[in-house]
Amino acid sequence: MSGEIEVLFSLAGRLHVLLRREINRIVDVEWLCIDAAYAREVIKLARTLGSEELHLLADRVEEVHPMLPRAVEFAHAIPRQDESKYVATLR
Repeated sequence: MSGEIEVLFSLAGRLHVLLRREINRIVDVEWLCIDAAYAREVIKLARTLGSEELHLLADRVEEVHPMLPRAVEFAHAIPRQDESKYVATLR
């Protein structure tokens, strides 16, 4: 857990620098690391800009942040049915 926070802090610092450089917007790095709502807003702001590096950083912060919900993979949870079974017949 401690390593995740260090990675998150460094990513937030990089995000801070790029937002300051791109649109002269200052974000609170420490607050981004401890508040999920603030982190979501900063991520949304970073994604509205045209910078590919900001998009990648926003994705990475979303992956690493411990308070943001992870996307659940449903493809493995739902068993696939044989589609050819119902192609020419009624169910």
